[in-house]
Amino acid sequence: MNRERIKRWLLFFISLFFLGNGIAIVTNAQLGTTPISSLPFVVSMILDTTMGKCTFALNALLLLLEIPLFGKAFRAKQFLQLPCVFVFSLFIDLGMWLTQSVIPEAWFMKLAMSLIGTFIMAFGITLEIASNTTVLPGEGFVLALAYRTKLNFGNLKVINDVTLVALAIIVGLLVLGSIEGLREGTILSAFLNGVFIRHLSRHLRPGIERWLKS
Repeated sequence: MNRERIKRWLLFFISLFFLGNGIAIVTNAQLGTTPISSLPFVVSMILDTTMGKCTFALNALLLLLEIPLFGKAFRAKQFLQLPCVFVFSLFIDLGMWLTQSVIPEAWFMKLAMSLIGTFIMAFGITLEIASNTTVLPGEGFVLALAYRTKLNFGNLKVINDVTLVALAIIVGLLVLGSIEGLREGTILSAFLNGVFIRHLSRHLRPGIERWLKS
């Protein structure tokens, strides 16, 4: 493995740290979790376990679903997504533990915490994209859907996120009798995440590419 490849993988795992901790900060702000974490959050409440463990379980299932969708185009190297999402899930639980003692009481401070978490998450996604190594099963599953259906990835990603939120609502109502983890912070995260990523990519990508090539 050449030096640039090592740097790309290092950048990828750094991105998982920021992505996992960003999700944790948004969640611990108590104004709703992120759309992609909505279902793991609800299931973690039902099973009384950590969100990281539920995130890993959901992503492992999505990876298995990639196999029939890709068919013969599925490659063994795509199983690398599994250890990657394991590390990602550990970072979520680490972030939940690190920030559980700094949860503010005032609503506007919770809102600020949610915004900070969304920005950190967007920073992590920016690094992940720049690393150009692999994807997590959440994105891999959507790529598989795009491959099978020939539909636009971006549109399918939105449908996938909305589906996760809808499932979180249904499961929450059926099992817990209430909607959990979906509040103003969820909506804020959904709208601002892409905005932050676009701005961060425009300003950071050139410098990251120079570092990777150096």
